[in-house]
Amino acid sequence: MRIPRTATVADNPALVALSASCPMRADVSICVHRSPDFFALNRLEGEEWEVAVVESSGGAVRGCVAMARRTVWIDGRPSESAYVGDLKVSPRARGKAYADALCEHATEWCRRIRPDLPCLITVLGGNRAMDRRIELSRSIPPCTPVGTVRVHTVPLLRRRRFPRGGPRVSRAQPENLSEMAELWSRVAPGRQFAPEFDADGLARWIDRAPGLRCDDYRLARGVDGRIEGFVALWDQRPLKQLHVVDLTRRGRFFRRAFNGVAPLTGGLRIPEVGQAFRALSAVHVCVPGDRPEVLRRLLLSASREYHGRYSFFTIGLDVCDPLARALAPFRSLPSDVAVYVTSPDGTYTGPGDGERPIHFETALV
Repeated sequence: MRIPRTATVADNPALVALSASCPMRADVSICVHRSPDFFALNRLEGEEWEVAVVESSGGAVRGCVAMARRTVWIDGRPSESAYVGDLKVSPRARGKAYADALCEHATEWCRRIRPDLPCLITVLGGNRAMDRRIELSRSIPPCTPVGTVRVHTVPLLRRRRFPRGGPRVSRAQPENLSEMAELWSRVAPGRQFAPEFDADGLARWIDRAPGLRCDDYRLARGVDGRIEGFVALWDQRPLKQLHVVDLTRRGRFFRRAFNGVAPLTGGLRIPEVGQAFRALSAVHVCVPGDRPEVLRRLLLSASREYHGRYSFFTIGLDVCDPLARALAPFRSLPSDVAVYVTSPDGTYTGPGDGERPIHFETALV
């Protein structure tokens, strides 16, 4: 095994293949194909970022990890932080210290920024190997659990009724970015690890995100014409594709039942093993915590438009987030992501007040 190094564009084919070889196991198991550009997601993670790879003694890429420095809101204040993710090791190389070397490299990368830098780590529920690593490994500093983000997979099986009254929903235009950024600046301090954005920063982020356009954002306006909330539903196929790789017995039953109903409701069927889903991911949920009805209206508007064009959309919210009540009308399939905070020197214990929900962009995983 060689010492981890910074990945370059020449590593892109190997990283795309590595991602495809690491499925997420569930009743409907999927793998994420990060073609054509593995690095496209990482560029969106922060102001400074790096993907590191570790190779076998023969020079074959066997694993990777990604780090990003960014400015976020912690306890209501803009704070420098890091996100560490994309820890992947080829199935044929597990148990051979590759993951240890990558974790140590990530720790040193963050230490160069600041020894007490708050570092966010997330672990998909059921990932027992990563659970053991956080509990027992010496390759990463002590981690403090700070919350659980629930990813709601909302099937677009039927066209939902859009209730009368309430905020008016429309598509965003570039001239709306200043209003959107102003609302973000009021909402984000109440959410832990929400990125800090102004209008120019939001515009640059959208411009760098493959397949995302300004009019993918839906705005909810009150009777006074002010924006009360917004969210984007993003077709991420230009940068990642979700492929079905396996089905358990329960997964096969679910697929048969879903696909039996889909032709009757105009819904899109769940694909065969080996094929890709047509799905959307929510990004930049910006709604005041005491207004879940606004988020519900935004999601209902989107679900009506995308019915028959996509199989489902996903949205990630802290289990303690009052906005989660917006999902009540939707029969979503939940999966949980554990959120931890650490620091290179192991002294950071996480957000302090316990009242602000965690903000985590599950679209970037």
